[in-house]
Amino acid sequence: MRVVVLAACCLLGSVSTPRIAQAAALEETLFEQPSLDGIAGNFFVPPAAHKPPPVGVFSLILWQPNPNRADGMLVPTQWAAGTKTGFYPSTPVDKHQSGFRDTPGTTTVQADGDTVGAYINSADLPAGSHKDKMMITPQYRVAPGGRVRPFGQSGYAILISLELQIPTALDAHSAGSETYVTADLAFMDPNRHTKISYGCNLFHNGHPRVPGGHVRLDTDSQNMMINSAVVSGNEWLTLQRGSAVGQSAPWKGWKVFAFAITEKNFEAGLRALRDSIPTASINPADYEFVAFHLNAELHFSDAPAQLGWSMRHVKIVAAPL
Repeated sequence: MRVVVLAACCLLGSVSTPRIAQAAALEETLFEQPSLDGIAGNFFVPPAAHKPPPVGVFSLILWQPNPNRADGMLVPTQWAAGTKTGFYPSTPVDKHQSGFRDTPGTTTVQADGDTVGAYINSADLPAGSHKDKMMITPQYRVAPGGRVRPFGQSGYAILISLELQIPTALDAHSAGSETYVTADLAFMDPNRHTKISYGCNLFHNGHPRVPGGHVRLDTDSQNMMINSAVVSGNEWLTLQRGSAVGQSAPWKGWKVFAFAITEKNFEAGLRALRDSIPTASINPADYEFVAFHLNAELHFSDAPAQLGWSMRHVKIVAAPL
């Protein structure tokens, strides 16, 4: 994949200590979504393979093994999953789609060129699955030697842009049956070992978006979560001109989301975090960017749920703002 660093001149190299954005580079690309030539080699099921997902490459991850197969893996499918995700891959379709079963309506992952997508259906998982939740996520984790401190220079911001459509979202609008999609950026303070998931909510079915957010511990990842909606007037995020705002109902067709985490935004989030982690640094310059993933998830403990989405053209850069 192509991850450009010091965009005007060179690729990210291995270094022994975290770098900061260079004064000579007005913009430094932290991640840019690459083209994927199908499912093979780009899709992983860590619980089934009994090893962690890859580092340094963009890939799609399923965290719940397929209960229909002993190996927990998915099988190629050819059904028109675009009716659920909004995205129709090129032929041969079974090169670009895999599902829990080779049948229409099954949970399915898609990857073709500049677009990835997924349809997840809680009916495919047995009751009692881990926390009654389900997710297929596209993600990129930075190799330790290539991590950057985006706020290493004062006045820099992280700019995030992506195109998204979510044609399918069915749930009971409750904590036990809900569907939502969040752009999640992970940061770490290597000196204090503070881990943060900075969640930027793009969609929460049946829940109108308002400024504000919350801080809490994610027990699965052991990351502290700083979550807020992509809307104007938000202390932890800055909406960019022309951007769609966080949605509360499914839609067909691409919407462009563009928002920033400014130095001021990040510091405000860190100050909110201090109540939970008194030892956490509130200096944005102390944190490395370590990962991005689209947290497209459903819960189904109270009632069934379904979620279908597709995404393209993700770009994350550090730049003066």
